[in-house]
Amino acid sequence: MKTSHFTLESLYKTYGARLYGVAMEIAPNKTAAEKMLIGTFQKIHQQKLDQQNVLPLYVALVKLLIQTAHEQLYTGQLKYNFQLKQFENTPLLHKLICEQINLENYCIQNKLTRSEMAKKIREEIMSLRDLKKTDNQINQKKHNV
Repeated sequence: MKTSHFTLESLYKTYGARLYGVAMEIAPNKTAAEKMLIGTFQKIHQQKLDQQNVLPLYVALVKLLIQTAHEQLYTGQLKYNFQLKQFENTPLLHKLICEQINLENYCIQNKLTRSEMAKKIREEIMSLRDLKKTDNQINQKKHNV
């Protein structure tokens, strides 16, 4: 099936090996990792993932792979107690800078108004400033000793 930018085959050729590497870090064995990869590409095909411009494509693929892992494996089977929730609490600023998320889509997905989003960003910036100030004070005390 051909979609707007990529065929499923070209996505697999481009990202299959990388996603398999991530799957091997999550899954307890090679067979489970292979099943996760197959399940992920089935979702890509069903959801026409490359047409959704919500996240950079690779980020969306890894997120789908992690979701597939949680659907197919028991919690005890996940290496290092790997959980998608670890990424859900990522600071918004990190998501904006590293994942290059779209603010409008983020507001819609999280049911936030623009003012709530702005408040959240301000709070994170203030928190970073406080951390920097504390870190500077600690460093200054170390140099004085």
